[in-house]
Amino acid sequence: MPFKFHKLKQFFMSAKPQNLDDGSLILNPKAAHKYSLIWMHGLGDTAYGFLDVFQQMPVVKAETKVLLLQAPQRAVTINMGMKFSSWFDIKVLKADANIDQFVQDFQKTVSMEEIEDSKKIITNYLDQEVKLVSAKNVFIGGFSQGCCMALETAFSYPQQLGGIVGLSGYLFPTTQINEFQKETPILLVHGEKDQMIPCNLSKISYQRLDNSKRQMFNLHVIPRMGHEVPMPVIKAMMDFFQNAQK
Repeated sequence: MPFKFHKLKQFFMSAKPQNLDDGSLILNPKAAHKYSLIWMHGLGDTAYGFLDVFQQMPVVKAETKVLLLQAPQRAVTINMGMKFSSWFDIKVLKADANIDQFVQDFQKTVSMEEIEDSKKIITNYLDQEVKLVSAKNVFIGGFSQGCCMALETAFSYPQQLGGIVGLSGYLFPTTQINEFQKETPILLVHGEKDQMIPCNLSKISYQRLDNSKRQMFNLHVIPRMGHEVPMPVIKAMMDFFQNAQK
């Protein structure tokens, strides 16, 4: 869902984004290109949803190219089959389901085919950026559905990435976690009062991650926060990129 973007002071002006044929946007770096960030929006949002965040706030370092990807238009079952920007179909929304039931029924509640299709789209962008800068300088992240897809794509990528950011999402029970991201820095943020994706579900889904070799792993649960991206989340992202972009 489109997040509630709190009003921000504009710190600096940025050039207009570059529009791609699939609706995605590129914010070119303000200094020599050293890093790339691939970012995915949530259900029903667009690539423009996070444009203000990355244009108006110094979330990433000036050497960072930001790619705001656009999800395809797809029929969404829980929205009466109407077409929305969607990385994958959600057939049943069980926000109150217990964890065991959620895991057991997961493949019946989403479109695994669309998850795989979206993963290919995102991986293609990853591959392009890895050719331009080293894989360890390429970052990936997203909000809600976009968070889920960032995690799904990153943990199957065959090279160590620079970092992973997941906001208000969860790790699919079906995500295969390879060995390449064992040391990759990770930032995960969730609202304690999230009404769309329960905080407890999100936290439990992340228990599958092996962080024993990871120097940077932050899981922030923000009190009283819902399914949104207020300033504490932006600040957490700033701190993460400041440390992870070396």
